[in-house]
Amino acid sequence: MSNGPRNTTASLVKRALDFFRILGFISLIAWPLFAIAASIGHSSNEDTWGIDIGVFSSIDIDLEKISDDFRQSTGVRDPKIGGNAMLNIDTSSLSAFYIFVVLTEITGVVGLLILLKLRAVFAALAVGDNFAKDNASLVRHVGIVAILWALVSPPLQYFANRLILSEYALSVPGIDLAPAVEINGLAIFIGVSMLVLAGVLREATEIHESQQLTI
Repeated sequence: MSNGPRNTTASLVKRALDFFRILGFISLIAWPLFAIAASIGHSSNEDTWGIDIGVFSSIDIDLEKISDDFRQSTGVRDPKIGGNAMLNIDTSSLSAFYIFVVLTEITGVVGLLILLKLRAVFAALAVGDNFAKDNASLVRHVGIVAILWALVSPPLQYFANRLILSEYALSVPGIDLAPAVEINGLAIFIGVSMLVLAGVLREATEIHESQQLTI
């Protein structure tokens, strides 16, 4: 039941989410099909086949092992430098590619789930149903999914990237790669914010319902 006039802004957001919903479904279907096509290409062109995959990795570089002249570099006193970065690896390993495909697909499913929950909220707001009972529950679900994914994603990413990197033997003196872990603090903050917002929406809905009963 509509509790107010139609919301033009919410309608625009809903249309945008509708577009991304369709795009998300297409991507989730097309990505495995692309993986199958890539596998067929690997079997027919095994010597030249390769594809870029992203691997979040820690990079440790020992400049002393690379060159004795490292001290000539301006501002560098310690021969060892390092950091974390997303590396694009042109892989010829099917197993590494499959791991990357599965990890990407899982991430896409989680993202699409959050998108569908948000779309349902804006669909209610678009028709003026500002106090729909489901709104608080949907926002709460978004918060829970965001927090869970922020906690589950790092170990999942670590073990997946560990398997991917195990496919390679980097024979470059002074450069070492290892799987890295990064906790998404922003996702946790957004998740907690959604839980707080869900509580506010639930209270607002209860107040609105009590006011409706007293009229």
